[in-house]
Amino acid sequence: MAVLVGGVGRRIGMEKTEVELCGKRLIEIAIEKYSEYDTVFVCRDEKQAKFLSERYDIKITCDFYRDVGSIAGIHAALNFFENCVVAAVDMPFVRKKLVEHIYEKGVETGCDALVPKHEYPEPLLAYYSRGSIGEIEKAIKSGIRKILFPLRNLNVIYYPAENLRKFDKDLLSFLNINTEEDLKRAEEICSEMGLEGL
Repeated sequence: MAVLVGGVGRRIGMEKTEVELCGKRLIEIAIEKYSEYDTVFVCRDEKQAKFLSERYDIKITCDFYRDVGSIAGIHAALNFFENCVVAAVDMPFVRKKLVEHIYEKGVETGCDALVPKHEYPEPLLAYYSRGSIGEIEKAIKSGIRKILFPLRNLNVIYYPAENLRKFDKDLLSFLNINTEEDLKRAEEICSEMGLEGL
């Protein structure tokens, strides 16, 4: 399991890891949620890694390529693991059963990536294998910052998100917090569901 924590949070005005939801920081929610897995937290640079390692007992790796966004985080995760599910730290409602299903399907099919898709794909909660790293690296070196571009040249399964409703009926796993409005909505959901919903 790889958790991308590099987001600066420009739109919300603070580090994504430090955003609080129902009294917990997003990084704390992720640490607790993924504690039973072999998990690495992917930082954007050594400064962020130092900040987090001084506060939390977690396994950390850093982006090899700087200032190119989440595509660099996925690349770094694949340098750490042969294959893994990647999730962004700003997705607090991810269901573990959904993660496990995505991982199992990815391994079972032998694909380069398995990306859930409803009206649009969800590459920040998806399975990637080491087989995809070459194309991802090539894209980064070409100045491409969007992960969907290198995926065009790979064996990718776009997995119907509808099939995941058995693990997460409202597909809240895919809700991410980018703005104050997103955070307000997440707070409302959290209030309704309670902390066990995280």
